[in-house]
Amino acid sequence: MMSNLRNIFQWAYIRTGIQQKKCWNKFQKYTEIHPNAIISPASALELFFRPLEQKFYLTVGEYSQIFSQFHFYRQETAIRIGSRCQLGNSHFCCAESIDIGDDVLIAWGVTVIDTDTHSVHWEHRKHDAMQCYHDYMTNSKNFIENKDWSNVPMKPIVIEDKAWIGFDSTILKGVTIGEGSVVGAKSVVTRNVDPYTVIAGNPAKVVRKL
Repeated sequence: MMSNLRNIFQWAYIRTGIQQKKCWNKFQKYTEIHPNAIISPASALELFFRPLEQKFYLTVGEYSQIFSQFHFYRQETAIRIGSRCQLGNSHFCCAESIDIGDDVLIAWGVTVIDTDTHSVHWEHRKHDAMQCYHDYMTNSKNFIENKDWSNVPMKPIVIEDKAWIGFDSTILKGVTIGEGSVVGAKSVVTRNVDPYTVIAGNPAKVVRKL
């Protein structure tokens, strides 16, 4: 029984790896990845629109190690990852821009999202569910192809050099995390963080200065 379970899990892992590799191959020309950067087979990249030609949506610097998933929602988006970064099994959702400096550590289970994805006003989001439904029926892999982003709040996220983001944290739109700062595990960051500061909690608050 245990042997059968191991075989099932191994097959699932290999199948997932193949799917992710196809995804990277599909969008390879829209990425600029340093030759000595490491891209894990478990990572993934998805563009939910027709990409603009000669545009790099994802840039990864030298010696960085990437184990994360990247979702790009709009043609104008971009994610830049500096050098010597390590990004664990986390999720980056980009409608505007996400800029990560050098020597940044991001643990597993982290969500970095630069948009609310829906308006807080009912009048602006009342058709969102049906739009997703119709898109899904046309293409089950892209249920936001015809999404109207005009009333959806979005602001760039910046994570400066030498920052460390603890596991299961969430970084929300418009936040800048200062150089050398530390975000405690399971924190929800809604405001800017000064350089060399430890924050934690939901919402995250200053714990101490470094």
